[in-house]
Amino acid sequence: MFTFIVLATTLGAPPEPATHEANNPLFKSLLETGFAVGPKDKVKLPAPTMPDGLDAAKQKATIEALIKDDYRYDLFTENSVVARELIKIRDLKGGDAKSPPRAVDVWFLAYGDIKALDDDKFLERLMNTGRGNGQAKALNAADLQKRKIVIADPKKEGFGQMEFDFLDKVHLKATGRTMWTRNADSVVVAGEIDPRFADDKDFPNQWQSITKGGEAPKLGPATLWAGAVFYLKITKLAEPAGALFCEQHVIFVEPEGWFDGANLLRSKLPTAVQISVRNMRKEWAKLAK
Repeated sequence: MFTFIVLATTLGAPPEPATHEANNPLFKSLLETGFAVGPKDKVKLPAPTMPDGLDAAKQKATIEALIKDDYRYDLFTENSVVARELIKIRDLKGGDAKSPPRAVDVWFLAYGDIKALDDDKFLERLMNTGRGNGQAKALNAADLQKRKIVIADPKKEGFGQMEFDFLDKVHLKATGRTMWTRNADSVVVAGEIDPRFADDKDFPNQWQSITKGGEAPKLGPATLWAGAVFYLKITKLAEPAGALFCEQHVIFVEPEGWFDGANLLRSKLPTAVQISVRNMRKEWAKLAK
């Protein structure tokens, strides 16, 4: 599934004083330029719900405004693996009518020390909770050099190929680029399915339908996939103590052949997201023991 997929990313570096937009060109581009969902159409990811630099009262007001129509504040912020999470699925305008763009926004609280994200092994374990049955492989310097791709700072940027089943209906294989930044208040990881790998021989961006029956599921023919973009922002809250406000915003193209017209996103995705959120909270909880 899309939620919490991060590829070839490391956070082992000191905080940076400037804003994420200043230090993370990919994040800035996704907010200001947007993601191409068609030859002429681009859609932008929303700005973070929780800006940096807010005091405790303003952070609480931001959360209350976000959840006012869905949950009580105490239920959303409780220190529990099964605390509430909020997910919104949106249909976006533009693009191809047979491959329309969709948006998924997720918000929840976890409890832990944000400095734990400096540990590469913990970060990898945390992100694997959202990868489900999939796998990811980092592209090495030779892979990138062959494609004339230059990384300015390998400590802040990475490329990797992911492969996983989405809602048991679609098998996805795609190559993503991620870029992260960290400051005293928060961590941002921005990512995109890189269009430079659209029809790459070794690392293509493609999807295949999954047909179940018989001894093993069968995969349909590989078809080019226009991809997805996302960012994950984790913000340290002043109150409650130890709380981390997590938000992820995703935009992706959903080809008509994925679900044959069935509205599976709204019926199945919330449960899948809930499982990922709870697994992430469990990983944070292990550190406290």
